[in-house]
Amino acid sequence: MYSLEKIKINIADAINDALKKKIVSAADLIYPPKPEFGDISLPCYAIAKLSGKTAVEMAEFLVGKIFAEEVASTKALGPFINFTINKTKLAQKVIAEIAEAKNEYGVNANGKNKTIMVEFAHPNTHKAFHIGHLRNILTGEAVSRILEANGYKITRANYQGDIGLHIAKCLWGVGQQEKEYKAVKNKDVKAKAEFLGRAYAYGSKNYEESQGAKQEIAELNKKIYNQDKTVMAAYRATRKWSLGYFAGIYKRLNTKFDRLYFESEVFQSGREIVLKNLKKGIFELSQGAVIFEGEKYGLHSRVFINSEGNPTYEGKDLGLAELQFNEFRPEKILHVVGPEQAEYFKVIIKALELVMPASLGREAHLRYGWVRLKEGKMSSRLGNVVLGEWLLDEAKKQVLEIMKGARGLKNKDAVADKVSLAAVKYSILKNGLDKDIAFDLNESVSFNGSSGPYLLYTYARIQSIIRKSNSKSEARNSKQIQNPKSKIQNLSDAKEQRLIVKLAMYPEAVASAGKNYDPSEAAKYLFELAQEFNNYYHAVPVLKAKAEIRMARLALCGVIGQTVKNGLRLLGIETVEEM
Repeated sequence: MYSLEKIKINIADAINDALKKKIVSAADLIYPPKPEFGDISLPCYAIAKLSGKTAVEMAEFLVGKIFAEEVASTKALGPFINFTINKTKLAQKVIAEIAEAKNEYGVNANGKNKTIMVEFAHPNTHKAFHIGHLRNILTGEAVSRILEANGYKITRANYQGDIGLHIAKCLWGVGQQEKEYKAVKNKDVKAKAEFLGRAYAYGSKNYEESQGAKQEIAELNKKIYNQDKTVMAAYRATRKWSLGYFAGIYKRLNTKFDRLYFESEVFQSGREIVLKNLKKGIFELSQGAVIFEGEKYGLHSRVFINSEGNPTYEGKDLGLAELQFNEFRPEKILHVVGPEQAEYFKVIIKALELVMPASLGREAHLRYGWVRLKEGKMSSRLGNVVLGEWLLDEAKKQVLEIMKGARGLKNKDAVADKVSLAAVKYSILKNGLDKDIAFDLNESVSFNGSSGPYLLYTYARIQSIIRKSNSKSEARNSKQIQNPKSKIQNLSDAKEQRLIVKLAMYPEAVASAGKNYDPSEAAKYLFELAQEFNNYYHAVPVLKAKAEIRMARLALCGVIGQTVKNGLRLLGIETVEEM
């Protein structure tokens, strides 16, 4: 694959030839902050220390001794050596490669023959599906797609809590609202899920405020664990409601899972693992419970089996890990979970290393920041949860309002679906994983700035240009592009040359996003590419240019559109042909 990363490798080799030592790698080369400085730079501080020269002296010493095929000129500027790439050669190779590779442009084999399980979503049955779950799903799906583009075989897993105190709270709340429970049985799955959310909030509130309710809920919890016949019919029915509702959301978000795991299927094996390793001294008894003494390892202690003999979340996670490794044998499992579980996962991973030595280095917590609204952190316990579907619905309403003036647009509702999903997805994914988000709905649906609709509009604009041209095949046919008659050398404007350089950075952006498990790197690249294109489009004529120049510019537009489409697909965003 021809990219700037490959050119950086060649330049690094040329520098090492000049130094007669292998000192510099592609990672030492950077992109200058301003295009007038060149396309690639070498800061000379590190290599200067090895030679006894100053960085400025080293730059001046090396500048005339570095020879790389792709480099048109080399200049020393203070402590930097700046390289300007031959844009004609770069354009010919990059445009031809994108046109040939199409959807595969940017794909690499870094993870060939390696399997990673990405475990995400994790909504608990009988509880509301809130905006925090939305960030989890969008992050997990995007990470999965990016890793697939990096050659990994991905297993998408979803671990859901369908047993535990939260179930008892909900079913207690259901029992207190028997009339509404009977009525909602005949309603759709969304109404059923909303009822369960209210029942959980009611049960949770009473659990904290009423000693009598707390005792009743605790007894109900025991009955659920023991599969008491008096509660199992309601348990199974309401569990089915929750899972049906979640399935609809997964479909709407265009995500799917290879395996749905449940706490109910691992609590018994988790308990057995803990008890087995209690005998080995990995776990210890404490006040009737079984704990892991994390203090021995610089962590904190946690309960794995409570005093009632039931495995806690911690104990169940041991059963889950055993099941996941046995079923899929992944090289690594990424648990996409919020920041509140950071210390929890440190303990779980350490306990797993002792219980299951083969897991060493194969379990990782991929944490992400909170999603907050302006009024503060959400809480399903308090009943003021912001539902994930409500946010998607509101985004679509606002997009339809914005699109009122789009005359002649076919399938407006379907387009609005894609645009509103792009708005929510991009608004969440453009942030670094570790950053908290104060979600701004108006900003997310804006057709200007760093937003999903802006990127979709950029793609649609490019498709409109191609449709209006009589040279559509010239813009998309790789054979025509590779032919000298396509006059790629006519791409001499500074703005289009910057676009060519930006296109050549795409494979590197995909690789970096995969290495760091960070969708925001792909999002940032796409916004920068879209900005560059729109600046170019407003300043440089495409359809009104002379024939040979028009052909070259249409070829450039075509591959920019393809790259935008490829990048959006990594974020789980579908493109639209017109808006």
